[in-house]
Amino acid sequence: MMMKNLISKHKKWFGYAIFALVLTLALLYYRFPSDALRHYLEATAQKANPLLSLSIDHIKLQLPVGLRFERSKLVLRDEPEKAIFSSNSLLVKPLLASLFQGELGCSFNCRAYNGNLKGRIYLNRDRNGNSIETELQLSNIQLDDYDYLSDLIERDIGGSLNGTISYKGPCDLLMNGSGKANLTLSDGRVEIVLPLFTLNSIDFDKMEIEMLLQKKKVNVTRLELKGKKLRGTLSGTIGLKKEIRKSTLDLQGTIEPFPAFFKSIAGIHDTIRFFKKRLKQGTFSFVIHGTMAEPRIQFT
Repeated sequence: MMMKNLISKHKKWFGYAIFALVLTLALLYYRFPSDALRHYLEATAQKANPLLSLSIDHIKLQLPVGLRFERSKLVLRDEPEKAIFSSNSLLVKPLLASLFQGELGCSFNCRAYNGNLKGRIYLNRDRNGNSIETELQLSNIQLDDYDYLSDLIERDIGGSLNGTISYKGPCDLLMNGSGKANLTLSDGRVEIVLPLFTLNSIDFDKMEIEMLLQKKKVNVTRLELKGKKLRGTLSGTIGLKKEIRKSTLDLQGTIEPFPAFFKSIAGIHDTIRFFKKRLKQGTFSFVIHGTMAEPRIQFT
């Protein structure tokens, strides 16, 4: 009641205040310094990492509080044809509550690779330097459109990716942090680490992956794959190195071939004999050692 009386008593001044606020927002929206901010962010990114180059086509103010980045791309400066990441649009909104906790936080929603990424990210500076904490949800990311991933892991991979990823740790060296991922890759294919007889790659209906990052190691707690030709499982650890290709492998798995698999190799008698010799209750097992660049597979 008191608030109602106050507004009624000073109705004219409240009207002026609302008009001024709307006018300020309108001027800020239409006179937003898009080019100046774009040049600043591109220069800041180059200063932070001279090996990378950031380009942003346009920045728009998103009312009430937010920025929309149109057609952004992060590339290797010496190889500009290799895009580490590119997006059609990226909407960023500040999380004001995080400021009271001594952090800089924001939420984001990104359209990229014919899919969507959204989540939250928090930046914090402590005695050890800058740290980051993030939660990310992926929806229908088309890996066939993300060429850099295949270049990074040196394996051809495709399909529609969904799932969640979380990470907490230093900004400059991600493998020193901790995190987890629960991912599903549908209607996909993956080039296997070593050609398996007639198979250079595996097509599948669904691949489910659960991974943990801790102490510079990726623990593959569960990987299950099912396709029309076979079913497979994989678990173990990957010891991370600064150069991904030098990361060490300690993995074990199983393969259960289906009738369609044997039908596809019907004319290769040595391969069929090999499988029949090693099949135990319909499956055979294997281990993978070595590195990402030079894996060694052994059937057990």
